[in-house]
Amino acid sequence: MQRHIISVSSITYAIKGRDLLRKQGFRAYIERKTNSNGNTGCGYVIVADGNRQKISDALMNSGVKILQINSIA
Repeated sequence: MQRHIISVSSITYAIKGRDLLRKQGFRAYIERKTNSNGNTGCGYVIVADGNRQKISDALMNSGVKILQINSIA
């Protein structure tokens, strides 16, 4: 199963996205960003395990604004 780091534009979207993904059966939690290389965003990311497309679709269909998704092994 792949893990994805999802950058969002606000802590509100991070909380909303985490809760939404958990309700849909994904393992998801919020982490503080560890690097600050000039990327926009709120400083928090959603970390979720599962199918990237399903996660992305669930968040976008619920109005969560995704800035970036990175997949890690």
